[in-house]
Amino acid sequence: MTYFEIGNLTIPSIWLAAVISLFIGSLFKRLYTREKVGEWYWNGFFLYFLVWKLSYVLFNFKIFLNMPLSIVYFNGGTTGHILALASLSFYILFMAGIKHPSIYSEGVPVFLFYFISYEVVISLLEQNYMEALVHFVLLASCCALFNHFKNKNSPISKQIFILIFLLELLIFSFFQSFLTLETLTFTWIAVTMLILYMNPKRRDNCHE
Repeated sequence: MTYFEIGNLTIPSIWLAAVISLFIGSLFKRLYTREKVGEWYWNGFFLYFLVWKLSYVLFNFKIFLNMPLSIVYFNGGTTGHILALASLSFYILFMAGIKHPSIYSEGVPVFLFYFISYEVVISLLEQNYMEALVHFVLLASCCALFNHFKNKNSPISKQIFILIFLLELLIFSFFQSFLTLETLTFTWIAVTMLILYMNPKRRDNCHE
């Protein structure tokens, strides 16, 4: 893993890529629909971050009591990551739609924009330029595809979403080990978005 120094901070490439891709995903949404992404997007990210970070206290309570500032430097690790994913999925499926019904129509494209952008950025930061190029081609294809559906005034189909998801997994298998935490994360959120896609409220929202 590559680390970058920003001021007095040393930041892992995966954190930097996650933040950069967050803004790229928002930009793609604005370019795609001429509207800014719903607040559920930012809320979901901060929920994930808080649960992941604060889970350190849950799993290392004695260390935290002795050294409270250790929470600045440490997180909940893999277990905290899983807990944060579960919290994010609960928020997306059961809470976000109450105040932010736009999630039903924009959740799937924003998810794809974010995760594929992340793969482009992390590959560039890690200087894996061939992998970055392949992910970029898929991202560009998604943009063209979404623009096609937009011109037809039709939402992306479930089958297209699954196809893009499988293509991304195929790219994973070419350039890295398939059984990684990154693959698990991508699959977890993809399944969450697929469940959201099949929610009847989504169809109602898309036709408003």
